[in-house]
Amino acid sequence: MRPYRNITDEELSFLGAVRDWNSDIAKTLVENSELLWVHNRRKKFTSLDQADERLVRRVNVLKIDQYDITTNFGRYSLENGKNVHNACGCMRFCDCYGRLYLLASQY
Repeated sequence: MRPYRNITDEELSFLGAVRDWNSDIAKTLVENSELLWVHNRRKKFTSLDQADERLVRRVNVLKIDQYDITTNFGRYSLENGKNVHNACGCMRFCDCYGRLYLLASQY
């Protein structure tokens, strides 16, 4: 899987997350586990602080099933951490334009 380049490795490290998604680790997460969510087009919003909560936020796991992770900010693929909905077209601050990153403490 080609990694997104919407956030640098240094930023991920500062936020306590890692770039590589590991579905085996993701399957072991429990309710209320924390993940990092980053807007796919974060770098295009140059007028906003790149740490703005609309672009980067912590989310909590609500449920994990066979294929998906449901968080308090949308549903994502257990296999790759990407959102599972087609883009709604808003191109703004919606969960359909984001992906999850595991925290380093979960490795």
